[in-house]
Amino acid sequence: MIYVLGFFAIQILATFLIKDFLPPGDGYAMLLVFTGIIAISLYLYRNLKNEWLFIIFAGFAVRVAVLFIDLYVPSIGIFSSGTDTEYFHEVSVLVANGQYPLDQTHTVYVPFLSGLYYMIGDQRAYSQFLNIACWVFSAVFLFKSLNYLQIEKKLSFIALLIFTLMPNSIFMSSILLREALIIFFTTVSLYYFLRWIGERSFLQFGWAVVLSILAMMFHTGMIGLLLVYIASFVWLERAKMGRKISTPLIYLLFVGGILFIVFQNADVFLSKFVTEEGGTVDYEIFAEGGSVYLASFSGLSGIAALLVAPLKMFYFLFSPLPLDWRGGADMISFLFDSSVYLFLIGATLYGLYRSEMPVRTKIFILLVIGMTVFIYSYGTQSAGTAMRHRNKIIPLLLLSYAAANSKQLVEFTKMKWPGKKGEKVGS
Repeated sequence: MIYVLGFFAIQILATFLIKDFLPPGDGYAMLLVFTGIIAISLYLYRNLKNEWLFIIFAGFAVRVAVLFIDLYVPSIGIFSSGTDTEYFHEVSVLVANGQYPLDQTHTVYVPFLSGLYYMIGDQRAYSQFLNIACWVFSAVFLFKSLNYLQIEKKLSFIALLIFTLMPNSIFMSSILLREALIIFFTTVSLYYFLRWIGERSFLQFGWAVVLSILAMMFHTGMIGLLLVYIASFVWLERAKMGRKISTPLIYLLFVGGILFIVFQNADVFLSKFVTEEGGTVDYEIFAEGGSVYLASFSGLSGIAALLVAPLKMFYFLFSPLPLDWRGGADMISFLFDSSVYLFLIGATLYGLYRSEMPVRTKIFILLVIGMTVFIYSYGTQSAGTAMRHRNKIIPLLLLSYAAANSKQLVEFTKMKWPGKKGEKVGS
């Protein structure tokens, strides 16, 4: 991956030097895209074999096709491509050209995209292609995580197939949205988090935290991942606190420094939960639009909002539910998106019920999913928004599904993290 990222960096720097001499049109953008396709293809060929290469390369090819349809076949509408994508593109071009103030933009994605456009000019096709490249890296790191956990081939195949072929995932990673970047940072962060759990290396924990912070910059909802990491550290390192203070102290100082940076820059990291005056938001469950769900609970806040949170979590994961269908579009969304999450959550719970892994591990997996879903569902009010947001946590759900149903993982867990004497397993 480092070599491919280096290649992209060279493309961008070279373009910056010659951008004033480039002819108008998309010709140069196509040159960047096609050379990028070659670089990604070589990366996949060198890192994957057999069916794994076929699955991820097929997903890559489909996404490139969607990119060209989105840009050059306007008669075919692409899901979620429209208002947001055009805002990101048009405002970012204006900011890059000094025609719009950066402090009046929304989300960190605009400054990111503006910086890219400043370097390469208005090369939208290449910008969207970088999103596809992020998806490819995410797929490879998801595969590496499954391999590290020694998940059975069948489960790994199902997880990777879902990650590759979910229609919503295909659209989100092919158009000009921030989702592909968030999923990339999340997937790589989870990989290093799993490595830390297995090897307890400070460097791996550091990478996991830093990458989760980068994901959180692009969407505040990813703070759930950071909270999970901190809770995991406290849980797993608590036995060392009284005996060997040096290692836990390093972690605590590191996490403390990260939290200091986050709260000192709350406008960037906590924009969904902090007001312009700097106070915390009494976040309301409220929404507008035709796909709104639980409308009767709109306006609730504080304890009342927390009481309906389980219901909000259910709707967040599975909407649009049959009772709320407004037509054929909702039926298709449920069939190709909601049903996948229904399968993943159901299979995860059933797998945990039957698994012989220690009870504490089962509880940990449930807490990781619950904390992340709770934070996202708390501020989500409609089926369309829920579909976009839950796509960001699909790597976590896929890893949880595979872990809950893996028999080999139980043996791997016993080898890596032997339980305490007399500890109960199974349920």
